[in-house]
Amino acid sequence: MLLNLPASLVSYLLLTIASVRAADYHWPSLQYDALEDFLYEGQRPDGSNMAQLVTPCKLRGGVNTTVAAEWVRLVYHDIASHNVADGTGGLDGSIFFETDRVENNGPGMNNTLSDFSGFPSKYITRADIIAIATVWAVATCGGPVIPVQGGRIDANSAGPYGVPNATDTQQSIVDTFTHQGFSTQEMIQLVACGHTLGGVRYPDFPDIVPAGSNPSATVVDSFDDTHTFDHNIVSAYLDGTTVDPLIVNNASSASDLLVFSIDGNATMQSMNTAESFASTCSTVFTKMLNTVPSGVQLTDTIDLLPVKVSTSSVQLTIGSNSQLQFQAAVRLQVPGSNTKVQMYWCDRYGSDANCASGLKRFASSGSSSTVSSPVSEAMNATLKKYQFVVPIDPSQSISEFWFVVDYGNGTTLVADNGGTNYVVDQDQVLWVPSMSQAKSVLTGADAVFVTAAVKNTNTPSRVYMDCFGRATTNYIAANATYDLQLNTSIPSVAGYNFYTGVATFDFGATMSFDLHSVAENGTSYADMYRQEGLIGVSLAPASTVNTTKSSSVGGDSGAGILAPRWGVGVGLGILAVLGLSYS
Repeated sequence: MLLNLPASLVSYLLLTIASVRAADYHWPSLQYDALEDFLYEGQRPDGSNMAQLVTPCKLRGGVNTTVAAEWVRLVYHDIASHNVADGTGGLDGSIFFETDRVENNGPGMNNTLSDFSGFPSKYITRADIIAIATVWAVATCGGPVIPVQGGRIDANSAGPYGVPNATDTQQSIVDTFTHQGFSTQEMIQLVACGHTLGGVRYPDFPDIVPAGSNPSATVVDSFDDTHTFDHNIVSAYLDGTTVDPLIVNNASSASDLLVFSIDGNATMQSMNTAESFASTCSTVFTKMLNTVPSGVQLTDTIDLLPVKVSTSSVQLTIGSNSQLQFQAAVRLQVPGSNTKVQMYWCDRYGSDANCASGLKRFASSGSSSTVSSPVSEAMNATLKKYQFVVPIDPSQSISEFWFVVDYGNGTTLVADNGGTNYVVDQDQVLWVPSMSQAKSVLTGADAVFVTAAVKNTNTPSRVYMDCFGRATTNYIAANATYDLQLNTSIPSVAGYNFYTGVATFDFGATMSFDLHSVAENGTSYADMYRQEGLIGVSLAPASTVNTTKSSSVGGDSGAGILAPRWGVGVGLGILAVLGLSYS
């Protein structure tokens, strides 16, 4: 038996034993961190939340169709450019350049592009946003949780036409899907799974949906009689009660009838239970999401990490009180109501450097918050972030940190990055959000004023920032480098001098930047993946710092992991692969 673990945690860990991809994760992993955060938390690092636009299976304002239906329509229209013969096209974000086409008629496409426009980032492409949004759309409307990978590459121009027309012949529709890499059976599955949501709108398609009593009003004829992701689209077709407008409204536009009936209804009959429909849709949607141009190497499936330290949440900086401060956050799954979390760390300098003398500093969490997305909600995963802000003595600084979780029932978890601890790799160049300014408060509309703190023992030959933005108005990723200069008008603080510079290009809504300092001897230091959206954000009040030389807290420079105490019959490997230990 398991020793005194919370029941929900036991259940989760047993499920996770089968998920080996998370075993490959080791912090920091910037791309995986960004993808995992967004998929399971639904928001950017600055708190802007895209998941809220679709949850819970929301209707688009004033129209009898869901946001989820619009999002699912868009993903197929993007991959429709794929040519299986030569490997071109697929899920590559080319849809952003294709909304003027008849095949992308209606406001739903532009609504969706507007929903997505502010969320691509350095490590999450527009195409990855489309994939994640599809997974959210299905999950929030009651469908299966579809596995998703990242690493798609965005196109910078429109792709070829590829969406079949409602008036196409049966053979033409089959040929179109074959060209995209889908078999006849997969074609039926994709159409049925896609058309469990949404419908056809007037005035977008007046030959299929006639005007109502008010010719200026939008009319939506739904594919089935629910807004949820269910098999009603199949069952109603098979029992003759379908309301699908692509079957019953216009015989010359009955494309769904042509698709569904092509194999004598064998595929539709195989999908006529809730379980078989969900399983089939998960499989065929996964193939659709992974239909990418040849040469694109997708990541492994983005698995939910039971303990997560976001790279974007970790920062050593000068606070608004002119004090050196360190902030970090750890996200836990299934914490109990009595859960308490402490962060431990080692000094970088002095006699206690790297906890060499056994002395560790620690502080309790200052605040906590619950985060979620349609996927984590569908998984019944309760995710809670514990925030830490601690003062740091500049003469000691910080070299590494880890967390100890007390569940309040005698169970303790040590999260120490698989025994290596979470390493703070440098303290020579630091971004200072409180002394930087966002574009909205500057004279130049497209300018961002950035302040960096550089340790005054390091006389740099160059300080610069490498800026990147993907959420641009023209959808083309932007990258540029700007030098920062010593700003003698800002007094030195905590052993740091200040360098300032201005990024003058419009990098879009989610500009990020890497700060670099190059010492005279050529040694380079970098403060990576800082977010424009966090400019000017003040840190929370610092927690009280304590010290201990107890070895029972684990994490002694990565060597002191608590021994896991598991009952007979439970594999120990899951602890090692997740970098966790319990007592």
